[in-house]
Amino acid sequence: MTLKKAKRMSMAEFEKGSGSGEPLDVLQVRQEADAAWAERAFRGGEALGAPIRIQRGRPKAGESPAPTVVKAIRLPETLLEQLQTRAKAEGLSLNALLQTAAAEYLMRHRGA
Repeated sequence: MTLKKAKRMSMAEFEKGSGSGEPLDVLQVRQEADAAWAERAFRGGEALGAPIRIQRGRPKAGESPAPTVVKAIRLPETLLEQLQTRAKAEGLSLNALLQTAAAEYLMRHRGA
């Protein structure tokens, strides 16, 4: 597999290629909504992310498992190997590591 070399561009080329972006008033409204959400979240008024169980194996007797959906994804071999190594080092299954990574991503990228 060959990797494509990234083309270097000037700031003017970047600005021209990326378009004008969103109007300032739209960005200000979004920033205000995000700031309000952050205030609620840090006061405990809103969850920062979906709670997930990151232990290995099945739930304990009497615990009901969280509803899940099976989704197949394609990963480059090297990425899969790195994820498996990290999961093993942290004492997690690959599935638990990927669920944790997805939850952390959503917490950090609220607009996603």
